[in-house]
Amino acid sequence: MVTSVELQDPMSYYLFWLILAIVAVAAVFFLQIFFRIKLRDRLKKKREKEPKVHAPKKKPLSVLKWEYLQKLEYLERGINAGAYSKRSAYQELSMLIRTFVTDATGIKVQNYSLHEIRRVGIPGLTALVQEYYEPEFARQSMADIRASLFRTRKAIELWS
Repeated sequence: MVTSVELQDPMSYYLFWLILAIVAVAAVFFLQIFFRIKLRDRLKKKREKEPKVHAPKKKPLSVLKWEYLQKLEYLERGINAGAYSKRSAYQELSMLIRTFVTDATGIKVQNYSLHEIRRVGIPGLTALVQEYYEPEFARQSMADIRASLFRTRKAIELWS
């Protein structure tokens, strides 16, 4: 049977795709080199313009204590006004003492668990956080928020 269609060998197709792939890889390689050389000066200028970050100056401990005692007093007024549930009051109290310790020592204890706080070795903080845990996470608690506020105030006042 005679046909008018001539078939090509399958290998002739592979050669075309191989050459096309090599050309594409070479083009990407050369374009990358070209743009790196062209943009090198812009990147250097951008790096030079970035401001240097300096660690903030630590406040004196007496100023820090005064600020946190003011925050504690504000929290106490909110609790007395009924603006906080027992759970949210203890959560605020916990965050307040943790941020105070972070600002006073530089140890970032805001997200530490009780176990991690014990390992840090600050007994006053450990005792307060342990006191806060049950009312913070329990559905109902018999904890006394006024006593906790008093102990937190004393811990901040006696911090050295």
